[in-house]
Amino acid sequence: MKVCVLVGSSRKNGLSNQICGLLQDQFKSKGLFGIFVHLADKRIEFCDADNRCQYSPCGVGDDLPIILEDMLSADGIIYMPVMHAFGVNSKFQAFLERVGYGYLRPLDRPLKDKIAAIIVVGRRYGHTAVYSQIMLNIMLNKMIMAGSGFPALFLGMLGKANEDYEALEALGQTVDRMQDIYNRLNYLSARSAQGNFDFQ
Repeated sequence: MKVCVLVGSSRKNGLSNQICGLLQDQFKSKGLFGIFVHLADKRIEFCDADNRCQYSPCGVGDDLPIILEDMLSADGIIYMPVMHAFGVNSKFQAFLERVGYGYLRPLDRPLKDKIAAIIVVGRRYGHTAVYSQIMLNIMLNKMIMAGSGFPALFLGMLGKANEDYEALEALGQTVDRMQDIYNRLNYLSARSAQGNFDFQ
């Protein structure tokens, strides 16, 4: 299974970077392959809301096609924004608007049925509001949300990701759940291909 992690932080050595390391360890131990897309390194323009994307491909020129290639090549996608001012940081917000509002619409929602999960990084308050916003974007793109009991919400005030034990547990369960859904879908698809039952 290949997992694309969309990293929202603009800090190279912050908490998000620690979480990327933890994810890399998780992927390695489970035989998964991870690619990490740092949105801070990409050019993401604001949506111009001209509504032309209802009828033709988006005309805003930026790195979104490159990011989308990584997302489409993956079996699962983890959204990892950081929280600013009780909401999603500005770069991630611009990204969400582009992939949620118009860019993918004329492409017939190509992320449909990708397995998705969310990790929110922030100081203390507002994690669940950010989580909910990303969740709605995932639903808009007709993806499959990997629920794992509790969301992986890392508290930045602790300073060390490996000391946020509740978030670590949720992180492990999230990756396990993504892999479980992936395996189940593959099993069902193989059975359908063998004619054991009709699966579409």
